[in-house]
Amino acid sequence: MDTNNDKIQTAILGAGITGMTSAYWLHRKNVPVRVFEADDDIGGASRTIHFHDFLFDLGGHRFYTRNKEVLKLIDDLLGKEMVTVSRISRIFLNDRFVDYPLGFFNALGALGPVTSMAVAFSYAAEKFTQLFHTPPEVTFEQWVVSRFGRRLYEIYFKPYSEKVWGIPCSELGADFAAQRIKGMSFREALKNMFIKKNAPASLVSQFIYPSRGFGRIHESMAEALPSGSVEVDARVVKVEHDDGRITHVTCQKNGVEYRSAVEQVISTIPVTELVKCLSPAAPKEVLAAAANLKYRDMVIIFLTLDREQVTPDHWIYFPTDPFISRFHEPKNWSKKMAPEGKTSLVVEVFCFEDEPVFKEADPVLVERATKRLVELGLIQKQDVSGSLVIRLKKAYPLYVHDYQQYTQTIFEYLGAFKNLQLAGRNGRYKYTSADYYIEMGLRAAENTMGANHDLDLIASSKEYAEK
Repeated sequence: MDTNNDKIQTAILGAGITGMTSAYWLHRKNVPVRVFEADDDIGGASRTIHFHDFLFDLGGHRFYTRNKEVLKLIDDLLGKEMVTVSRISRIFLNDRFVDYPLGFFNALGALGPVTSMAVAFSYAAEKFTQLFHTPPEVTFEQWVVSRFGRRLYEIYFKPYSEKVWGIPCSELGADFAAQRIKGMSFREALKNMFIKKNAPASLVSQFIYPSRGFGRIHESMAEALPSGSVEVDARVVKVEHDDGRITHVTCQKNGVEYRSAVEQVISTIPVTELVKCLSPAAPKEVLAAAANLKYRDMVIIFLTLDREQVTPDHWIYFPTDPFISRFHEPKNWSKKMAPEGKTSLVVEVFCFEDEPVFKEADPVLVERATKRLVELGLIQKQDVSGSLVIRLKKAYPLYVHDYQQYTQTIFEYLGAFKNLQLAGRNGRYKYTSADYYIEMGLRAAENTMGANHDLDLIASSKEYAEK
């Protein structure tokens, strides 16, 4: 083992968008930083992949914020690289593509008059029942039924949510529903069908986007840092502590372990992994709590196509499709994401890493995706000119309804370390939107310099998050 005799002023574990934001902010304050990233590239789930002459994001990440400080940060970084995009999304429902948010005649045509009436009566019945009884809202199912009625829940919310998360909606936490679809209700959906109005954060009609992919945000941050500030292929394997402080971080790179003394630590790596790295070991109840936290994984199938465009959409959702969960077409976000005259699709398949689909050979996955898109009438097989398959482990924290008792146990223990900040999707086990992850990076950095921000309050309003 090699030991670094120079103490790192601030060690940042993980080079996703949160970690890179912290590093960038601290560098601007003349604070030396060192970022350790286990992957061979920075960005985590916010990466933009370069594939021949094509670019694509891992899932497609719009950028929208009401936070002026975060907006100014992005403007200072990228300025004229940002483009304004008018959002178009649809749902494949009953063998038809339905506008999202719902348009009245579009929805009526997909559901039919009988089902549409059943949806309306179901909603009315739910509201009538609530005049006499306040139903519990512990689970995702209870939360959605309370606001939309059981029939619409069964038609859309239940199949799509269970497909994405891999568990029954009766086991998914209600707080997740509140975060995902805040500002939406049956009444608001009806208004939206007839009247153009200010949409909730989930349904904003416009967003901004870096013209060469979402990854340009953290790439531009990295470009501003001194050479050697970011170590890739450097997996954290041990985090030593003494007397309530983190003292050393050991990373493994090319089979060699490197031990560094640290003054401050910002961790954005999965909190479950951080707990397992602690030395001395965390208490048994903390380790047990970490073992009970679950994640949802995904497979991304990228197809390059010899055609100008497949659809005008940014996202298309497939609630009941046997294979595809969602896809996006990068060129519709920015023309610079594909060569002239060509386009591409990013197909998402949600799964767990121990499921067969996660382990299927790349050619099999590409063939399955291509076949399904052909069956849907979206492409022809001969359109496909190239492909790439990427598997993302721990893509999303899974809000099984009892998860909060485990996170409370973990965060109470880790919160006792005076020089440790937990931030980001994996660091805080919180699924929210990109602007909040950037804000977490800023506030975590400020905390290392004496501020006292409660990072758990960021996104506590539970604004909707798509990626």
